[in-house]
Amino acid sequence: MLWQYLWIGPHVLLLGVAAAMFRNSRYRNFPIFFTYLVFESLQFWVLFGLYLRKLPIQTYTNVDLLLRAGSSALHFGVLQELFESPLTNDASLRRVTAPILRWITALLVLLAAVFIASIYYHIPGQRLLQPYLSVEAFNVAQCGLLVLVFCWHRYLRVRIAHFALGVMLGLGLVAGSEPLIHVWREYVSNQNSKIVDCVQMGVFHVAVLVWLCFALASDAAGGVISSLCVPQGAEGIERIAQL
Repeated sequence: MLWQYLWIGPHVLLLGVAAAMFRNSRYRNFPIFFTYLVFESLQFWVLFGLYLRKLPIQTYTNVDLLLRAGSSALHFGVLQELFESPLTNDASLRRVTAPILRWITALLVLLAAVFIASIYYHIPGQRLLQPYLSVEAFNVAQCGLLVLVFCWHRYLRVRIAHFALGVMLGLGLVAGSEPLIHVWREYVSNQNSKIVDCVQMGVFHVAVLVWLCFALASDAAGGVISSLCVPQGAEGIERIAQL
């Protein structure tokens, strides 16, 4: 029952986060994150339907990989929204910084792929490249981008607002734990695999609760707290102008 709850519960709560964003119109500031919430919930119901129909494991795996690729792509879209949030009122500066983020993203994905491939190379019985390898590389790259987003706001001397901070914490928790959990899975027996599954789904559950708490807290404030970052004085504005 715990395993089933940890699989079903978080994806139901995702709809609650989306509903809170829709009610306070925060989806307009974070449209990609809102799309990610809906996509992640729909993804679960597709996989859950395949599970109930007891289709071959290869079919389930192929569909899971395809949907994970879409989820990872949306993660990077959310990170780009966070990166561009201090410049939301200046279209020209957004155009200047967007290519920089894309190049950094590509570099981090490459470095993460090399790092994870080197890990699997030393595990007996494992192929150097696996279908889930690229997904894990994306997770490692996302952690690097989150650090970059924090540094970016620090450089501009801007305050990360309430809801945006919640988004970053949830993404960091999920992306940072995935590669470690997958390596742990390689060293446990089939009997203990459900324990690893429960830990993985439990981490995602905590991330969803973080998003829900921040969304409801912002909603309770009547939307007074902006979901965008606010410059701390004239120094932040001057730093943006100097770019």
